[in-house]
Amino acid sequence: KGREAGQRPPLSLSQVTRIKTFLAKRGDTGRRDLALFSTAIDTMLRGQDLLRLTVKDVRMRNRSMRDTFELTTVKYGQSVQCVLSKTTRNVLDKWIKHSVKKPNDYLFTGRLGRGLTPMSTRQLNRLVNTWVEGIGLDASSYGVESLRRTRAMYILNETGNMEAVRLMLGLADIRETALYLSGAKPVNT
Repeated sequence: KGREAGQRPPLSLSQVTRIKTFLAKRGDTGRRDLALFSTAIDTMLRGQDLLRLTVKDVRMRNRSMRDTFELTTVKYGQSVQCVLSKTTRNVLDKWIKHSVKKPNDYLFTGRLGRGLTPMSTRQLNRLVNTWVEGIGLDASSYGVESLRRTRAMYILNETGNMEAVRLMLGLADIRETALYLSGAKPVNT
């Protein structure tokens, strides 16, 4: 159908910074997108798992943000531990307060269902296209998987520890992890 197929590359550190700046400049309208983008990079979750996150997954009862949380993935039913950076925790906290979300609410809701349903993966794909186009990149070269691969490649480049990356991605074995990251070019930091 005229679409490129295959693995999408990770974003470089400068591209991540440019997208965050692009979203931050949008003020209140970019707050959700900045929280979504930052959470996607930090957690390395697949789109369907990312969009299932609720407020209580990332925030404790005392309203302080969690730096780590555990989630069972939809695809393999494996438990993965997700780490949120201080920057992402701050952005998420601002988003939750701004949107007046309750503990059982989805973090990122869709346009349908009066805010009671999670955002669709299709809407997430459209947002990723908008973000990369917003900084002058070709949207057909990047996708939701680019967000997932970004931090994985940073960690692999810094530590060389494929097993740690495998655990964070929630993949079954080391060969699958190597195959998953093989098409992703190393990121320039």
